[in-house]
Amino acid sequence: MDTAKEKELPGMSRQEEEAYLDETLTVVRKNVEQYGQEVQKMSSDIDEMREHFRSNDVEMLTLLHNTITLRDHMKRAFLRNEKAQQKPYFGRIVFRDETAGKEESLYIGKGGISRDTTHWMVVDWRAPVANVYYENGLGECSYAAPGGSRIRVRLKRKRTYEIEEGKLLDYFDSEVIANDDLLTKYLAKNKQAVLGEIVATIQKEQNEIIRESPFHNVLVQGVAGSGKTTVAIHRISYIMYNYKERFMSNEFCIVGGSDILIDYITGGLPELDVYDVKHMRMDGLLSHLLRKEWKKKYRIVPPSPGLAWKSKMLFASELEKHLQRLRDQIRGNC
Repeated sequence: MDTAKEKELPGMSRQEEEAYLDETLTVVRKNVEQYGQEVQKMSSDIDEMREHFRSNDVEMLTLLHNTITLRDHMKRAFLRNEKAQQKPYFGRIVFRDETAGKEESLYIGKGGISRDTTHWMVVDWRAPVANVYYENGLGECSYAAPGGSRIRVRLKRKRTYEIEEGKLLDYFDSEVIANDDLLTKYLAKNKQAVLGEIVATIQKEQNEIIRESPFHNVLVQGVAGSGKTTVAIHRISYIMYNYKERFMSNEFCIVGGSDILIDYITGGLPELDVYDVKHMRMDGLLSHLLRKEWKKKYRIVPPSPGLAWKSKMLFASELEKHLQRLRDQIRGNC
């Protein structure tokens, strides 16, 4: 690639980068103020409607429900912009859209940030075009647009930013530092980082799984620490963003072996703009799948001295007999 031409790309100097960050933060602060006022006003309206609510007033019930839904939407937008005051974005792509025949420069962050209904300062990492940042190197590539068509682009620059407390510390271009090197550097500086803070360092293989179609089963196998949990929660976030007309958050369920693990996983979901996801431990799932018949006959109790029933061979034997009865019943119904 011609280095001289790359230097001519607009907005590439540190001064220009700092100016764009300041402009973005100004928009973010304005959004925080505006959304905060709207949430407060809607909350007051909701309280007033509840005071005059009558159970047989269908019109009032509908209005109350719609207002609560809109208030919750505004509240999430408020929280998204409030968090963005520390780090509004982590990446940027500069490319030529071959279909439209024009240059594009897009900043990518954990959440979309808009100046108004048509001007986006930051694109959400889950948006289709953001896949170019994760998936491709410089040069000719494409991304899947809504509806299944592919948009051809020529990626000219991919840049990753280090921003803390609203200050630009540094930035790196793809030809200077590799994505896995960025991950190492990020983790070294953020040992206490929660799951929702590593969106900027999602690896290509992880990204492919996260953006896989939700209409067939996906089995992910890997050793401890390979990123399975990270992939799982980011996949939920991606699906909720791109398929919100098909899926609701309470249709997902996190299953873990302990409350500590479940709390760790679910604690990162709000950071990814996902709420109200169900969760249960493995023993709870076992009880649920084996139906009421098993609950009545064998009560699952917490481990305690003298009551370690689940650790006995007799439990395993009775469990296998019950499963065999279920298998025979299923075969008989086929």
